[in-house]
Amino acid sequence: MQSSSVPGVVVGAGGPLVIKKEVVQNDSFLLKAAIAGCSSAVVSAYLNPFDVTKIRMQNQNASDIKYTGLIPGLKRIFKEEGFEGISKGMRPSMYRELSYSSIRIGAYEPLRKFLSSTFTDNRDGNHTDTHPLIKYFSALIAGGGGSALCNPFDLAKTAIQAQLPSASGAPANLKYETPLAFFRYTIQEHGFAGLYKGWFVTSCRAGVLTSAQIGSYDTIKNNICKKYLGLEEGFAMHFSVSMLVGVITATATNPFDVIKTRYMADATGQYKSVPDCVIQLFKNEGVKGFFKGWTPAYWRIGPHTVSVLLLMEKVRMLMGVSTL
Repeated sequence: MQSSSVPGVVVGAGGPLVIKKEVVQNDSFLLKAAIAGCSSAVVSAYLNPFDVTKIRMQNQNASDIKYTGLIPGLKRIFKEEGFEGISKGMRPSMYRELSYSSIRIGAYEPLRKFLSSTFTDNRDGNHTDTHPLIKYFSALIAGGGGSALCNPFDLAKTAIQAQLPSASGAPANLKYETPLAFFRYTIQEHGFAGLYKGWFVTSCRAGVLTSAQIGSYDTIKNNICKKYLGLEEGFAMHFSVSMLVGVITATATNPFDVIKTRYMADATGQYKSVPDCVIQLFKNEGVKGFFKGWTPAYWRIGPHTVSVLLLMEKVRMLMGVSTL
């Protein structure tokens, strides 16, 4: 048996050619980032109604409860504002995902590789089974950094979705209908720095979200399911792991989400700073206040997590890119 000069082809002595299929995976950072951003943008668009309901529930005061639950709140928004109401903030949400998720998920694996090579004795190039702490910390940095850079889109999305209708059904105090209008208004009133209002709490929340989401998914999938349970890559494992990760992510991020929503949507100056927002929230509503809107948050983050991870992994496999 002789090897041919053509990769993957072996010549048998006096016999037919034996073709050995070689799978070459494309580990391009830009391709992985693009897949992550596009997958997240598509998912955020069809889950936008849940996001609007969550924002409304988290932004209401305990003394004036208008949206009593996910389904009642969704029905009320649709009844009072129609399709326009439940689709508020869809464009800035998609813009945000295209930029933010491309960075946070795209940067995760290079960071994991760097930290794994630096702080462990892993030198064989296989970093998927590295220590969970490396994975969680890598995701924390990637998520926080990506969010800090893309804060203007997050601010626009939150502000637009938080606008309430007036008694007549028309939007009250409608200062902005599009991301561009919001950017113009904010820069005129508060300068360029106004686009980065609340960036710290947003980055903290995004870091925790990415750590709980991507870090947990990578750890459960590679360090447990594949390493100890012997499960193979495929839809069944991706789906079951992402379902569990959805619950973990929703619970870990809800307190940060409530604080971020209250502070970013504050148009009256009620909160002097992020710490002041935390103190007032705890004083007026207790620990329970930090988990307000958990159900709609889960129905947004849970399906979002499952959909993004399934779609991203599937597209990666179809395009010959290594899975997460």
